[in-house]
Amino acid sequence: MVMFFGLTNSPATFQTMINDLFCDLLATGKVIIYMDNILITTATLQEHCDIIHRVLTILQENDLYLKPEKCTFEASSIEYLRLILEKGMVKMDPVKLTRTKEWPTPKNVQDVRSFLEFGNFYRQFIQGFLTIA
Repeated sequence: MVMFFGLTNSPATFQTMINDLFCDLLATGKVIIYMDNILITTATLQEHCDIIHRVLTILQENDLYLKPEKCTFEASSIEYLRLILEKGMVKMDPVKLTRTKEWPTPKNVQDVRSFLEFGNFYRQFIQGFLTIA
């Protein structure tokens, strides 16, 4: 989906609109939406297809559009908000893991802040992060 950022509260307004449009699906717990990222989690392929159809119908009825090249359908593993979701597990993106291992030694305060910001996002995967940080 595409959203205009002209006004300072555009993201909040957009999220409120999306929450209103998809409230029934969000209530099922099988649809998770953050801004323009829609995640559908189901136990069966048929249920998945049914919810995809409902999502696409809501989008079409409200003149909201998807970019096909940014869509993934019927996947058992997916990157969502910089995390890998797979069969009930949440994993750190392997690319980010490699980046962490190769991170250069900080040379100044800004370098330390940059690493801590990165690490803070992935703290659930770093045992003892609060102690280390």
